[in-house]
Amino acid sequence: MLVDDTYVVFDLETTGLHANEGDSIIEIGAVKMSKGQIIDTFDELIKPPTPISDEISNITGITNEMLKNKDKEEIVVRKFKDWIADLPLVAHNAKFDMSFLKMAYLKYDLGRIPNTVIDTLGLSRYLESNEKYHNLATLVIRYNIPWDEEKHHRANYDAEGTALIFYKMLKKLSLNNINTINDLKEYRTIVLKYNVKSVENI
Repeated sequence: MLVDDTYVVFDLETTGLHANEGDSIIEIGAVKMSKGQIIDTFDELIKPPTPISDEISNITGITNEMLKNKDKEEIVVRKFKDWIADLPLVAHNAKFDMSFLKMAYLKYDLGRIPNTVIDTLGLSRYLESNEKYHNLATLVIRYNIPWDEEKHHRANYDAEGTALIFYKMLKKLSLNNINTINDLKEYRTIVLKYNVKSVENI
């Protein structure tokens, strides 16, 4: 039963929108969930190769001053890789976050990403197909999750919010006899795989 399994919900903040055009990760935030409870956390800021723009700083609340003494992307991604092991990964709009994680694996020769990836954006569109909006700020209201909009776009805060939403989604899925990752795998917009060793499909 996925609702009782251990999995990782994560979020990234980045220098821009395009992993394959030189943008990089500036924060990884994640929670490890088991039986609906947070059992561990991962939260690391990352020093990028070039200063972040005022626009990114305004969106995330992360400043160049906050990043100047932090580890580089390779070090943090290696630590994150060890921390997640082969657990399922959950993210909101997972294609975006996975494009950066996959690019980091390629840049630093970390091998393939074996983890199954579940996208709560695709899952929301499946569960609430009659709704127009499926962004995180909308879903916390829809699922009655406590939320401070001023903390939105910090990776650790967004990861925790996504985790609470996902757990409630799992409860709804169980009503449709969807209880395991295998049950979800037929829905290709929900369960994604990122196990290739090239930049194809980033």
